[in-house]
Amino acid sequence: MPSLVDFHIHIDYYKNYEEMYSYFAQNKIYALFVTNLPEIYDKCKKLFPKSKYVRIAMGYNPQIAKTHRFNKTLFEKWLPHTKYIGEVGLDYSKEYFDYRMEQQRVFRYICKRAGEHNKILSIHSRMAERDVLNILKESNVRFAVFHWYSGPLSLVDEIIRNGYYFSVNYSMLTAEKGLKIIEKIPLERLLIETDGPFGKGSIASYNLQFIYDEFAKVLGIKDIKGVVFNNLKTLLNNQKRYEQ
Repeated sequence: MPSLVDFHIHIDYYKNYEEMYSYFAQNKIYALFVTNLPEIYDKCKKLFPKSKYVRIAMGYNPQIAKTHRFNKTLFEKWLPHTKYIGEVGLDYSKEYFDYRMEQQRVFRYICKRAGEHNKILSIHSRMAERDVLNILKESNVRFAVFHWYSGPLSLVDEIIRNGYYFSVNYSMLTAEKGLKIIEKIPLERLLIETDGPFGKGSIASYNLQFIYDEFAKVLGIKDIKGVVFNNLKTLLNNQKRYEQ
């Protein structure tokens, strides 16, 4: 029987983070726990027990480039021990635009290493979608999931042609542009996330089933849970064939 999937959540940002971590095993929900720095990944690996349902991704959020240098040594230490890299990417919005060269430098390095070892990336691409896609392609990254994509509709088809996925959330579902993006994504490349605690429907009370029900209703897809679960299985099976 398919399980619910939350493909992008910041568990460490919840006040009751230990309860949140345990929640997924208790409810048999698969979750990708993204981190914003290699240092945070390091702490989380030591703090949280190994889980069948929660996978911790090692990240370097591009918004962090403003305040924190990329710890390459720690990144390389943990790289062989994780299948997932995230949250990583570029952010050219006004607050972070002046740091775009440093963002690009780090993202190119991360993508080069991820491409060499066929990791799965959870991608932040706000106002930098074309540069993100170009770097993924030039780095031979096979497995990437665009998280909370908000870029041009015209780029969606090219992202799909390169074999990448999208993780979409309730905030997108309730916004006109977000809904247009969701409707353009082929069902076989669709994953669902909360981006908790930042996305709608993930702060006051975490209710992933409600979000799936809303997707089913709006998109007219009865078995949205089965669709997402099978997409995750396909992604993992494809990645496994290349894993080193």
